[in-house]
Amino acid sequence: MCRKLLALFAAASYLFFMARKSRIPAALVGLMTRGKHHAWTLEELQAGLARNGAAADFSSVFRAAEKLAAEGAVRKLMLEDGRARFEQAGAHHDHLHCTRCDELVPMPCVVRANTFAALEARTGAAISEHNIVFSGVCRNCRTARNPRRRRQ
Repeated sequence: MCRKLLALFAAASYLFFMARKSRIPAALVGLMTRGKHHAWTLEELQAGLARNGAAADFSSVFRAAEKLAAEGAVRKLMLEDGRARFEQAGAHHDHLHCTRCDELVPMPCVVRANTFAALEARTGAAISEHNIVFSGVCRNCRTARNPRRRRQ
């Protein structure tokens, strides 16, 4: 009887744990939809979940963000600092990486469609996508009296 009860408890705990974990991707999408940032680091996503009462450990946030990126619900961007940023999937755009506040700001795409055709004809390559990240200072930092420090 004790073994059956223990097995039942273990199964119930597993189901509860798995159900809780499956809510993390939805919570991440909700956070990105309502959040103040355009693109989020894993640390920012984890802190945002905690602020909203949906705390999760770092590895769960990592797995959920990677799953959402694989499904196409969010886009994963890698910057030179080696840290991934995640943004909501949507119409293509390029980015400005602010060197003062570390924000990733959406910018209109600067590459015309016919440029790809010319480049493909010249090189024999088949271009499927591109990511351009400009470095500079965002509008908020340019107009701020006291320049913001880099986010940590």
